Amino acid sequence: MSCNITNEYVSFSQKVIKKYLKTILGHYFDQDIYDDLINAYLNTRYYHMYPDVDHRFEANIVYYLKKSLENVKDDKKYRKKAKYMFSLFKYILYFDHVLECDSVRSLITEISKFREEELGIHDEQFETNFYNQLKDDLIAKQEFIEKFQDKNFTMNYIKINNEQVFDCKLEHHLKFSKLYSDYAITKVFNNKDVQEQKLFVIYSLVGVKVLQDILKGIFKKYYLIDYTLELKEKPKKKKRLLNIIDNDMTKEKIAFKIKYKDYLENKEEVYELTRSGFQIALYLDETFQLNEESTVLLKVFTYVVTNNHELYNILKKQFQVLYIPS
Repeated sequence: MSCNITNEYVSFSQKVIKKYLKTILGHYFDQDIYDDLINAYLNTRYYHMYPDVDHRFEANIVYYLKKSLENVKDDKKYRKKAKYMFSLFKYILYFDHVLECDSVRSLITEISKFREEELGIHDEQFETNFYNQLKDDLIAKQEFIEKFQDKNFTMNYIKINNEQVFDCKLEHHLKFSKLYSDYAITKVFNNKDVQEQKLFVIYSLVGVKVLQDILKGIFKKYYLIDYTLELKEKPKKKKRLLNIIDNDMTKEKIAFKIKYKDYLENKEEVYELTRSGFQIALYLDETFQLNEESTVLLKVFTYVVTNNHELYNILKKQFQVLYIPS
């Protein structure tokens, strides 16, 4: 089974945040309070589920963390635990790359002082042990992202008329013998089986790009990627491919480019993709005839793509139309 990039990363982040809080708080850690805080944190930091209340990313996170504790039960000990757990999330913002700091060691020293003064916990090895733990986790996160990079391939992100949408083109850096002509190489790369394998590279690279955007608090960049409807004949391969990006955060940022002709021949397959939450960018090729019936059909899709400037001007009043010249 292929790796679901965003799910894997967020799951790991959630696991280490819980580990940090339990390590710092000891018996002051409370699972119910943690559940409220971590849900608010993940929904704001990664899923961007709530309206912005501030132009600063970190301020929005703190706002919704506070809001998650509005209904904490009126019990002195319980409220004290909630106060402690909430206060520690200011450090989580640094450990989870929301904010940058000059030195995590100084933050850990602050935490150690908090443990002694507020919690009455003294541990001479805490700072060393916690630093090593944090360092290992940060390295693991970085290695996770880097493992999807491939020196043989890069993505070219081409900004189109909508400045928030990018057309994704895979470029290879493979070296071939001079015996092979450019025509022969291009023919091999356009082979149906090779094209399908290229999708695994594209989805991994773009999936990581979406994750990197999210980590920077960027939620308004969107990407168009290739797809082949012939995968309906290979359900296992299709499942492995889609699993790479089958995450609500990622699916919202990515749209499959599908030609109008292919859509007409595979309507049910396209609708199945949309029912599964995937976005479609329908490319209006030469088979598209503008009429009332065809215009109504376009409402199903996230984007309409055309290389016809006249058609673009007609449709942009009703749809999110992207103009990509041939």
